[in-house]
Amino acid sequence: MWERGSAEDPVHRALTVLCFCTGEPRDVLARYSVGARDRMLIEVHERLFGSTLAAFALCTACGEPLQYSVCASDLLASLPSPIEPPLLNTSGASLRLALPDSLTLEVVSRCPGLAQATRLLVERCIVEASIEGQPVPPHELPESVVEPVSAALIAADPAAEILMELHCTACSHGWQVVLDIERFLWAKISATAKRLLREIHALASAYGWSEPEILALSPARRQAYMEMTWAAS
Repeated sequence: MWERGSAEDPVHRALTVLCFCTGEPRDVLARYSVGARDRMLIEVHERLFGSTLAAFALCTACGEPLQYSVCASDLLASLPSPIEPPLLNTSGASLRLALPDSLTLEVVSRCPGLAQATRLLVERCIVEASIEGQPVPPHELPESVVEPVSAALIAADPAAEILMELHCTACSHGWQVVLDIERFLWAKISATAKRLLREIHALASAYGWSEPEILALSPARRQAYMEMTWAAS
């Protein structure tokens, strides 16, 4: 999983993790809404690394480092499952929306800037648009539809943008950060894979064992052998 994901962008990497951990086909996973995908990634973190998500941030006012933690089960309980967005009437237009999925993110990620990406995301999520009963292509809608469409999508799929409320103990400043569960989980997976590679290298050098033989050891036995190699050196 780590070997394949290391060569992928975040959108495809998330699908790779879910393919390995859930057994579901990639094309099926790609059609899940972003919020549904991220809920599954939180569940994967809980299975692989436990229920505590320990994170780090810098105060946006004074730069003070802050460590905080989130309970995965509590976080999942606080996030409603996605629903179909209701019909939206805004800026004189009637809009039928669809929640963004990984295929949407893949296209949007190629945009050169945030403004272009936001606009394209909104356009991709408009299934039908009409003004006074006449169909209108999404790209011809006014810029004023961007904010209400974005708000409607988040309301229908809250897990697509997980905001954490933080408070600085040094200066009492409060602010919000987005919990990027894909990036957070991948950092854990990558660190674990690299640690395993270091252990394989050390034990293969010390005992002449093959990679499959070393990985077949239980974590406790592998750690015990590692401690003996450290003592010998």
